[in-house]
Amino acid sequence: MKILIINFKWILALLVLFTACDPHGEEDLELGPPPTAEDAAISTTVNAENDNIIHFKNSSSAFLKVWDFGNGSGAKGDDVTGIFPLKGTYEVTLTVYTSGGSISSTTTVEIAETNPLLLDIPVYNMLTGGADAVDGKTWVIDATRAAHFGVGPNPSDPAVGDYPNWYAAGVNEKAGSGLYNDKFTFKLDGFGFVQETDGDVFINTLQASNFPGAYENAGDYTAPYTAPDNLTWSVSEDADGNQVINIKNGGFIGYFAGTYSYKIVSLEENELFIRFEDAANPELAWYQRLVPEGFTAPPPPPPAVSTLPIDFEGALPPFNGFGGSTYQVIDNPDASGINTSAKVGEYVKGTEGNWAGIETALDDKIDFSTLNLIKYKVHSPVTGKALFKLESVDGSATPVEVFADITKTNEWEELIFDFSSATSGTYDKIAIFLDFDNNNGGTFYIDDIRQSAEEAVLTEVALTGGASKIWKLKPAAGSFGVGPNKGSDAWFPNGADISGDRPCLFNDQFIFKTGNVYEYNAQGDFYGEAYMGVSDGCQDEGNLTGTDAEPWGSGTHTFSLTPATETDPAYITVTGTGAFIALPKAYNGGEYSAAPPTADASVVYEVLSYVNNGTTETLSITIDIAGDGSAFWSFVLVAE
Repeated sequence: MKILIINFKWILALLVLFTACDPHGEEDLELGPPPTAEDAAISTTVNAENDNIIHFKNSSSAFLKVWDFGNGSGAKGDDVTGIFPLKGTYEVTLTVYTSGGSISSTTTVEIAETNPLLLDIPVYNMLTGGADAVDGKTWVIDATRAAHFGVGPNPSDPAVGDYPNWYAAGVNEKAGSGLYNDKFTFKLDGFGFVQETDGDVFINTLQASNFPGAYENAGDYTAPYTAPDNLTWSVSEDADGNQVINIKNGGFIGYFAGTYSYKIVSLEENELFIRFEDAANPELAWYQRLVPEGFTAPPPPPPAVSTLPIDFEGALPPFNGFGGSTYQVIDNPDASGINTSAKVGEYVKGTEGNWAGIETALDDKIDFSTLNLIKYKVHSPVTGKALFKLESVDGSATPVEVFADITKTNEWEELIFDFSSATSGTYDKIAIFLDFDNNNGGTFYIDDIRQSAEEAVLTEVALTGGASKIWKLKPAAGSFGVGPNKGSDAWFPNGADISGDRPCLFNDQFIFKTGNVYEYNAQGDFYGEAYMGVSDGCQDEGNLTGTDAEPWGSGTHTFSLTPATETDPAYITVTGTGAFIALPKAYNGGEYSAAPPTADASVVYEVLSYVNNGTTETLSITIDIAGDGSAFWSFVLVAE
């Protein structure tokens, strides 16, 4: 090969004048000397091992040097390398920038022979179909699968990675927008790129002013557009080593957000997943998934996740949507009530009726031998039915379906599904359907999918053990707290585990005995607060002796149990001066602000649940301290 200096021209760029006003209102011009031809001088060296690789160098002190190799690719820096796989003549342009302006120079290189080895690389072959694909390879947006188009944060959320976790389009969601009728052909010959738009394109709202005739459509804008001819493509590497597709001469891929470079997130023979930043809003990154024209992807199996529980705090979204439904992990939009966790699953119901849901496979088959309930928390815009379905990944087991009622709207509620009839060790796939009967659609949030034991009936024998049974506060988050709903600790301690901070509280014994005897044993210490007339914190129980708060110390009282009915929950009532469970100051309709407690008073606690899984007994109770259902203290006790 040979390098011919066919044309060496110098183009002095227009200088941008920077001005600053002095205190007297006069303007000072601050410019460096304009760059000279010598600042943009180019030296070239042919690679000793390959005539199709050329090294370019510029030794000036310019602060920025931008190279265009004339083959669809470029580089920045003092010493750069151009790769020219194809025979031909290329005009290489260098633009240097100094404090006084910019100047450009060009040199022409002639490549004598095509080097097939430089073309036979995976990214080229995947994009173009390889040397045997004379007409190149045509790609289209994969509208048949969810999340083929969407948006996420820029930079990407490390917990999620490169994924449209802020919004992901459902199947065919953007039909009629101008996105799905576009075709993009990559050719190896001359690195040609053909963009067929069928007369219109789908564009970002902030780009509408750049497209005459653009009109609002499908959540953004559709615009009349015919792509120019003579488009080319190249692949470069960004600063992090990621491969980037660059479209030259005004072409672009699919949805237009003002940029012409696309990071390759993944590239396989039948799938191209790209990410590109929003030119008008640098906080956004857009995503598109493409497939070869005519290719129909088989339904992907849902990714496996660890066996229950699923709390959505993990790094990857575990569910797939179907029936037009979409799914992503997001920040909890309503961290209140029974759910103050950081992350939840968002399920936007599709338009394909009852069977529009989400599903996932599990690493292991579910064991129902002791934990025969499945529970999860839901935040729903509508009331209605929820369906939980068990399946086997290999299709060998008959599916089991259980319904539960959604009774609340726009607040967190726990749903319980009884799988006591399901066979253990059979099911390793779960599916969730919400608003099953009415199909009003909308956005639902789910969290904390887990197994639990069947809720047992709280009887006096269960409470007393048939003789005497000791209960203590469960040493865990959520076992002691106050909030606006039953079971909530949103006001305090808001999800924190305080058992380590208040050991003198979590060692207290609440003892129920036959004959309706109730005993409180503080075990020699108690957690003091100002309303008792003592200092805050753990201290010796003797500090209560002789004070108005002494009745709140260890002592014996009475209790009664009102069993649950089909319509009403169970209630536990403790009676006596200073009788309480877990917290002395809480009583029905109020809180003590000072000692002494009311003589011979009764305090009634509603039973939220009683669970006996054969090895552990858990009792959850609550008390309405407002009297109007707006404030509750709630406690979780375990049997010793």
